[in-house]
Amino acid sequence: MDVAGIRTRTIQAGEGPDLILLHGGGGHAEAFARNVTALSRHFRVHALDLLGHGLTSGCEVAPNRKDYVSHLLGYMDQEGIDRAHLVGESLGGWIAAWTALEHPDRVDRLIYVCGARLTLEVGADAEARTAAGRAELARVTRQFLADPSPANVRERMAWLFHHPDRDLTDELVALRWALYQSEESRSALTNATAPPSAATAEDNLTAERLTSLTRPTLVLWTSHNPSATVEFGRRAAELIPGAEFALMEDCGHWPQWERPEEFNQILTNYLQGDRESRGQR
Repeated sequence: MDVAGIRTRTIQAGEGPDLILLHGGGGHAEAFARNVTALSRHFRVHALDLLGHGLTSGCEVAPNRKDYVSHLLGYMDQEGIDRAHLVGESLGGWIAAWTALEHPDRVDRLIYVCGARLTLEVGADAEARTAAGRAELARVTRQFLADPSPANVRERMAWLFHHPDRDLTDELVALRWALYQSEESRSALTNATAPPSAATAEDNLTAERLTSLTRPTLVLWTSHNPSATVEFGRRAAELIPGAEFALMEDCGHWPQWERPEEFNQILTNYLQGDRESRGQR
């Protein structure tokens, strides 16, 4: 579909309240392949390829916060969506959080899944482990960009999972490899893992910004998230007024794929207002 001149790919299913799923940096809508059908029993689900990702066209320059948010709102306008639940994983979480900060009237509930771009003080040990995880992501990304191959796609994707031997399928690697044949997708991968500049760092989610969030929020984290340790997720939930926190064990950066039944149940319970199994502070 066309969103303000941007070719935009979306996967839609179901009827009911609108639920928009936003994937991470360098990814695509299939990150939620194990969730769309189950969630569509309760919601009208939209899994998007983000701006410049997957089969969605990009900008002439690296997209910034305003570009991502504008594209999301443009999609909502095109679909006649006044307000939606937003579920954002990694980069998608950052986009969803900024949408809720700047356009709270367009967001019903926010679920921030292993979200990106948190600037919080959580202790030297947790910060060091987080830095190591991010450095490894940068390494495997550089390796792929220098030598594009299915094997290097696999190694880059293995970073996402706590148990890659169990969860990283040949089909997923083949799909990612096919999508990475486009220059736009490779540019998105480069941009998503580039060290933040002074300009982009200004858009990080600081403690002050988190305390300004007004939409009901669930912070959903994992026990082995390589991009930010559990301490980051817990601290974010403490700062967001009224937020809840849920922890999924035995998962890395893709809990929606690694333990889909649990993930789907947590989302459904939270979004439908059921406090049972919605997580804990």
